[in-house]
Amino acid sequence: MPWDVAWTAALYGPHGFYRRPEGPAGHFRTAAHAAAPVLAAALASLADRHGCSAIVDVGAGRGELLLALADVAPQLRLHGVDVVERPPGLVDRQQVGWSPGLEVLPASALAGALVVAWELLDVVPCPVVEVSRERVLRTVLVDGLGIEELGGPIAPDQIAWCDQWWPLAEPGRRAEVGLTRDALWSDLVRRTSQAGGVVLLAVDYGHTRADRPPGGTLVGYRQGRLVPPLPDGSCDVTSHVALDAVADAGRRAGARTLELTDQRTALRGLGVTGRLRPGEAPSAPALRRISAEAELIDPAGLGAFGWLLQSTA
Repeated sequence: MPWDVAWTAALYGPHGFYRRPEGPAGHFRTAAHAAAPVLAAALASLADRHGCSAIVDVGAGRGELLLALADVAPQLRLHGVDVVERPPGLVDRQQVGWSPGLEVLPASALAGALVVAWELLDVVPCPVVEVSRERVLRTVLVDGLGIEELGGPIAPDQIAWCDQWWPLAEPGRRAEVGLTRDALWSDLVRRTSQAGGVVLLAVDYGHTRADRPPGGTLVGYRQGRLVPPLPDGSCDVTSHVALDAVADAGRRAGARTLELTDQRTALRGLGVTGRLRPGEAPSAPALRRISAEAELIDPAGLGAFGWLLQSTA
């Protein structure tokens, strides 16, 4: 079947990877798992900078970032969205709302909000295409063992997207066609704007037209290890995001781009430096904070993630 169909079933089907009880934290380390208090403080500062009274975390996992935000910024309304019911860890946190899916996210949660999509778009399944020997763009098909073959020519809208955002010419070159990601972001922008939201932030592995990888970026993760992408529910399946295309989709939906940069630059602008603060003694808590900050802004790691910040105002 086409990769995007298999990918969707593997991650979000009845027994999909993202419905497993251990959650994403059982298989890979995101910024929210690595340094939730530091990240929460930075997001609270970002919300304050833009006059936001709420933060909505779309793709909230099991609520790790929301828990940290509840401690760091009790003045903010908080709401999480994911494909599972409200996690047990949030049972006693009345400050935090929860929706088991975007389709049931209430407009009231978005009012005055900073909407955060942290490592969300990379797990929005999308078509995988490849240039055949005849120099025709074809759909990549896959079975449950991860064995691939080329299918038929791709649809006109996929051709148009590739022509604009990820041109392919040489046989064997591959791309992940980001139409589904662009559509999700556009919908978030429109819903946020209509509900009186303020800004949206997408953070993810990313690339732009200037540095598209020639072979695509589709990979799998299982229990902290990089593995072949198997669409059987046993591992995460992910690919990097064409963030410039997402930014353009947001613009066409009515947003304006405030920032498209890397995580290191963005977080440093929010006071995350990986250093002692002026007048701060090198205590154990301070050193733990410095270590966490350093991981978040490491240019060879999490610091290289892309940050897209757009305003609906």
